[in-house]
Amino acid sequence: MVIPTFNRRPLLVRVISPLLEDPSTGEVVIVVDGGSDGSLELLRDWAKREPRLRVLYQENAGESAARRRGIEASRYDVVVILDDDVEADSGLISAHARWHVKNEDLVVLGYMPTVVPSPRRHGQATTILYAADYGSTCGLYEEDARSIFTHLWAGNMSMKRASFLDLVSDTESRIDFHEDLRFGLQCQDAGLVAVFDRSLSARHWHSRSLRRFAADCRRSGRGLARISRDYPRIADQLNPLTSHSAQENLIARYLGSRFVRTFSAPIAMALSYVSGRIRVWRLEMISTRVLRLIETAYEFRRYGEVLPE
Repeated sequence: MVIPTFNRRPLLVRVISPLLEDPSTGEVVIVVDGGSDGSLELLRDWAKREPRLRVLYQENAGESAARRRGIEASRYDVVVILDDDVEADSGLISAHARWHVKNEDLVVLGYMPTVVPSPRRHGQATTILYAADYGSTCGLYEEDARSIFTHLWAGNMSMKRASFLDLVSDTESRIDFHEDLRFGLQCQDAGLVAVFDRSLSARHWHSRSLRRFAADCRRSGRGLARISRDYPRIADQLNPLTSHSAQENLIARYLGSRFVRTFSAPIAMALSYVSGRIRVWRLEMISTRVLRLIETAYEFRRYGEVLPE
């Protein structure tokens, strides 16, 4: 069991406790990827009382590097990789382990629906949008298992330790966002097989302020530009200027252009904030989607222009 974490102290007890209650959990390796919220101190104190909890620390190097560090340190042939805001349901590790008894080249993806707050309050459009996107992606997984690697969300995933280490180099370059997607494409190139199992369930405690959401959208644009260059076979799927509906493509192309974005992004953010405060939920969702289109398209185009050939 490997969990990379960065500044998620309030969630760590909720995430780790059910894993330690599972009899199939041999160890929980937590890699603290920098941060300053007291996560390291909390975990080290806990590890003194729980021998299966192992805590590693590294200066911030990104989620992919933290995962590799944890998997390198793992003592077991099969590793379950969990995000630090995903709370496992009872028996998750046991259920993952059963998939790997007779399967060598298997990547198993579990189900981790986003917890949607109820009753709804202002500022929750980012989480509701995230939940809807994840639900749509799970639908793709069930229609065609080949889509798992080209749309990978790896927050509840298991595979053979040796397979992971063969795929991911310790010198692999860091990307701003979409490290899961890059890993999925690496698995696809290596000829691994993916399965999605809804019974391997967990809950995702997602939360984003509008400002952090906008920053994540810009990071997403940079990540998509980088992966599009490295994997041109799926470039059309990743391009935010062409991969949506005609109306969304127009928004991305024009409102996300270099000069217009200076005005359009703050307006979309303000509209989302105000409409949420006055509980005009439909307008809050629309403006949040528009903000995402603007920021992702802007950064995709800007970053793509400076990427080396």
